[in-house]
Amino acid sequence: MNSVIYNPLEEFENKYKNLHSENTQKCFENLVQRSGIDIEKNRETVKLYNDHKKNLAKLKKKLNWFRFLRVVMCISVLLIPLVILKMTPRIRELRLEIEEADKRADELLAEASNQMLPLNKLFSDRDALNIIEATIPLISFDHCFSVKQEADMKINYDFMEQNEDQQSTIDVIAGNYNENPFLFENKVIHTMGMETYHGYKTIHWKERYHDVNGKLRTRTKSQTLHATVTKPKPFYKTQVVLNYCSQGAPDLTFSRDASHLERKSEKDIERLVKRGEKKLKKKTDKAIRENRDFMSMSNSDFEVLFDALDRTNEIQFRTLFTPLAQTNMVALILSKIGYGDDFNFIKSKRTNRIITNHSQGRVINLLPENYTSYSYDVIQENFIGKNIEFFKDVYFDFAPLFAIPMYQERPVHSLKPIPDYSQLYSLKECEVLANAVDHKYVVHPKTKTQAILKSTFVRSKDNVDETCITAYSYNIEKRVDIVSVRGGDGHFHNVPVEWDEYLPLKAQNNFYISTDEIAGDKTVIARHNGLCIFNS
Repeated sequence: MNSVIYNPLEEFENKYKNLHSENTQKCFENLVQRSGIDIEKNRETVKLYNDHKKNLAKLKKKLNWFRFLRVVMCISVLLIPLVILKMTPRIRELRLEIEEADKRADELLAEASNQMLPLNKLFSDRDALNIIEATIPLISFDHCFSVKQEADMKINYDFMEQNEDQQSTIDVIAGNYNENPFLFENKVIHTMGMETYHGYKTIHWKERYHDVNGKLRTRTKSQTLHATVTKPKPFYKTQVVLNYCSQGAPDLTFSRDASHLERKSEKDIERLVKRGEKKLKKKTDKAIRENRDFMSMSNSDFEVLFDALDRTNEIQFRTLFTPLAQTNMVALILSKIGYGDDFNFIKSKRTNRIITNHSQGRVINLLPENYTSYSYDVIQENFIGKNIEFFKDVYFDFAPLFAIPMYQERPVHSLKPIPDYSQLYSLKECEVLANAVDHKYVVHPKTKTQAILKSTFVRSKDNVDETCITAYSYNIEKRVDIVSVRGGDGHFHNVPVEWDEYLPLKAQNNFYISTDEIAGDKTVIARHNGLCIFNS
C-alpha cells in the first residue's frame, strides 16, 4: 500500500478515486455508529418539518392574496362592510394559523437538530485529512505548521517567499509525502497598481448660423466634457499554493504556466507542436552560438506542451524529467480526467510551487461546519460529496509532482541540522490566527481597506508564544483634480475629477499563541489547527 505513484492519471481512475470513496463511506459509517443516532426517527422529523414549511409558505401566500383583495375591495366604498364582516376576520385567522405553524416548524427544527447533535459533535477538522492519509499512506498531515518544519524548509530546501512582506497567510496545512515536506497555503497578496478615475462636465454655448433660407440665427449647443486622472491604488487577491520540497535537481530553476491545452483538438495540438519545434530549433541554435546552457530535448511534445524553456540547468532538467516523467506530464496536460492543463509549476532550486486554477478560491481543509445539518441525509450528502471533491482537488494539486518519479523518493537525511528554537509555532501559523481575529483588534482604527498582517516572534514562556502582529492597511481620502479640457466652443474648461488617495497605515499589537488547554481561562479571540490566540 505504501507505494509511490508512477502513473498519476491511471492510478487515480483505477485505484485512488474508488478507494477514497470507500474510505470516506467507512469513516462516515463509523461516526454514525459512534453517535448512536436514530436515522429513521430523524427522517420522520425532517419530513414533518419540511411539510410544515411547505404549508407555512402556502398560508403566507394565501394571506398576501387576502390582503390584496381587501385593498381592492376597500377602493369601492360599497364593499367596505363586507371587508369588515368577512375579510378582516379571515385575515386575523390566517395570521394566527401562520403563527402556530411557524411555532411548530421551529419546534420540529429544534427536535431534528437535537437528534443530529451527537453526530454533528463528532466531526473534526482532521476528518478530511485522516481519510486522505488512509487512501494514500505516503501522505501525512501535521496538526500545525511548526517552527521546526518551517526552519527545515528554509534551511534545507530553499523555501523562501518572494515579496513576503506583501502577503499574509490566511490558512495553512503542513505535512510530508514520503518524508518530503509540503505546505498548502492560502494567502492574501497585496500589490500596488493604477486606477483611472473619470470626471464629467456639461458645457453650453450659443452659436450663430445661417438657416436654409440664408437667415442668420442663434442656437444653443451643449457638450459633456470627459477628463481622466490615473492614481496609485492597492489591489488584493487570494492565492492557494502547494509548496513541495524535494532534493531532486537541487540547482534547477524553471517555470511554466497553465494554458488549458486539454481544451484544444488533436489537430490544434499537432499544429502547436510543429510551430513549437521550429522555435525550439531556433532557441537551440542561438544557445549554441552564444555558448549558453540550453539544448532542446528529443521529445517535442513534452518540450512544447510543458514549455519550461527558462530552465537554468540542462543536466538536472533531464535528470528530473526522465522518459516516464515526460510521458506522465504530457498525459496530465492533455487529459480531461482531472483538470487538465490548469497548473502553474515554479521550481526554485529545492522548492516547487504548484498553483492550480481549480484550487483558487477553495478552502484548503474541510471543517465541521461544512458537514453539519439538522438532517441526516443532508449531512451524509455533505460529508461524502465534499470529501470526494476535496480529495480530487488535493490529488490534482499533487499530480504534477506525482508525474515525476524523482520527487517521490525519500530524502537523504544528510541535511543541515535544525537549531533548537524557543519559539513553538511558525510565523505563518501566527498570521493565520491573526487573520481569523476580528480585524478591529489588529488594524488601525482609520483602516478602510484590507490589511496585510505580518507576525514577528517576541518570546516564548510556559509553552506560550508571544507574537507581535503588524497590520499594514490604508485610509482613503477623497481628492479632486481639476483637468483642463478643450470644448466644442473653442475654449478650455476646468473639469473636476474626484479620486481616492490611499494613505498608508500601520498598527502593532502583541498577542499570545498556544493550545486551548494551556490558554485556560484566557479570553480566546480566534482558533485554528488546534491553536488559539488571546490577549494578555
